[in-house]
Amino acid sequence: MSEFIDEFIETWKKVITTPGDFYKEMSTSGGYEEPLKFAVINYLIAGIGVALITFGSLFGAVIVAPILGIVGIFIGGLILHICFKIVGGSGSYEGTVRMVSYASAVTAVSWIPIVGWIIGLYAIYLGIIGGTFVHNLTTAKSAIAVFIPIIILAILGILMFAAVAALIASMGLSGCYNL
Repeated sequence: MSEFIDEFIETWKKVITTPGDFYKEMSTSGGYEEPLKFAVINYLIAGIGVALITFGSLFGAVIVAPILGIVGIFIGGLILHICFKIVGGSGSYEGTVRMVSYASAVTAVSWIPIVGWIIGLYAIYLGIIGGTFVHNLTTAKSAIAVFIPIIILAILGILMFAAVAALIASMGLSGCYNL
């Protein structure tokens, strides 16, 4: 068990401090087991951290967070893989999922107040760096691929906000005439 923890810590430090070196050396094949074990530990740490600062359920921390995290890795990996292919990437879906799994290192500290949103920016950076190596892309093309889903989500968010605002405004205006 001690060896597993030491290996996790070493991998975590390398992903966070030297992501270019890490992703350059990372195998893009070999299965999902090792990267997913790494991700599960990160989600467990994040879940426990959130439970502690919000006085929430440890059940959610230990069971729900890792399960949702792993589902998110496969779905997010698919979305990113498609985006990398759009810009000319040559990597595999497995390589993309492995990259996203290791990028989950930021999740272990994302629950810390204020630090969380800054860490989110670093997660974007990890995706860009990982994409350059996994999909043999320039940094610019990898950045475009990583920002495609972010931009789409932002546009959808703005459209949803505008739709809700219009609905509320129309309800408020019609209410004035029904006296």
